[in-house]
Amino acid sequence: MTTEDVNPVWHDRGVQPRPPSEPLGSEPLGDALVAGGTRPVAGTAATAGVTALVGGAVLGGAAFAGPLPYAIAILVAQLALVGTWCVVTRPPGTLGAAVVGVLTAIAADAVALATGERGAGGLVAVLACAFGATTFTQLARGVKRRNVTESFGSTLTVAVAVVALATTVALRRADNPDLVTLIVVAAAVAMVVARATDLVLPRPTAHRDVPRGVIGPALGSAVAAGASALGVGLGLDLPLGPATLVGWLVGTAAVLADLSVDFARAGRLAAGGRPTGGLAGAALGPLVALAVAAPIGYLVGLTL
Repeated sequence: MTTEDVNPVWHDRGVQPRPPSEPLGSEPLGDALVAGGTRPVAGTAATAGVTALVGGAVLGGAAFAGPLPYAIAILVAQLALVGTWCVVTRPPGTLGAAVVGVLTAIAADAVALATGERGAGGLVAVLACAFGATTFTQLARGVKRRNVTESFGSTLTVAVAVVALATTVALRRADNPDLVTLIVVAAAVAMVVARATDLVLPRPTAHRDVPRGVIGPALGSAVAAGASALGVGLGLDLPLGPATLVGWLVGTAAVLADLSVDFARAGRLAAGGRPTGGLAGAALGPLVALAVAAPIGYLVGLTL
C-alpha cells in the first residue's frame, strides 16, 4: 500500500481496506456481528443450529438404513460443504475448487463403500489424487493465474474436508451403525448447545471481534458426552465409558471447528476483505465441524 494514494488499495489483492473510523461491526460477519461484535444475531445462530441439527438427524438416521443410503447422505453433506465453502470463501479459481471438491467427494465415498470393511486406508489414495487434481487446476488457469497459493490451499482444504467426511462411510461398512450415529449426533448436539448458549451467555467472549462466548463451546462438549451416555442407556449397542469418551472428544472437536470458522471470517474482515456469505457463512461452521469430527470419531471409535 502506498502512502501517497488518496484512496489506498492493497496492491497484491486489490482489496479496499477498512477506514480507521469504520468499526468492525459495520461490516457484519455475515449478519453475525452487532453492537461492535459482542453478541450473535439470533438468525445466524438459528441457521447454524438448524444446519447442525438437520445434519446430525439425517446422517444419524441414514446410518441405520444401510451403507449405501448412508453414503448418499454423506455425499449430500459433502456437496453442501463444497458449495458453501466456495460461496463463502470465494477463492481464486472458484470453479476449479468446486470441481475438485465434487469429484473428490464422489471418489472418496465410492472407495469407502468398496474397501470400508478393511478400513479407511483407501482414502489416502483419493487424497493423493485430489492433490494432483488441485495442482492441475492451477495449471489450467493459464496465464491469468493470480493468488496461486491461496487458491491451491483453499482447493486442497475442501478436498481434505470431504475425504474426512467419507471416513464415517468406511466406519459404517466396518462396524454397526450405532457408533456412526453416536459420532454425528454428538457433534450436532454439541454445536446446537454451544450456539444456543451463545445467545443467552455471550460473555466472556472468545475474542472481541468474534461474536461467540467461551461458555457455549465448553457446555456443548460436556452435553455431547452426556448425550452419548444417554444414547447408550436408550439402546445404542456400545460400552458406556468408551462411548461417553467418544462423544466428548467428538463434541469438543466439533465446537472448536465451528468456532474456528468464525475466527477465520472475522480475520478476513479485519484484513480488509469483504463480508462473506451471510447465512451461508453461518451454515459453513457446522459443515466444517462435521468434517473435522468425523475422522476423530473414526479413530477413537476403532478402540471400542
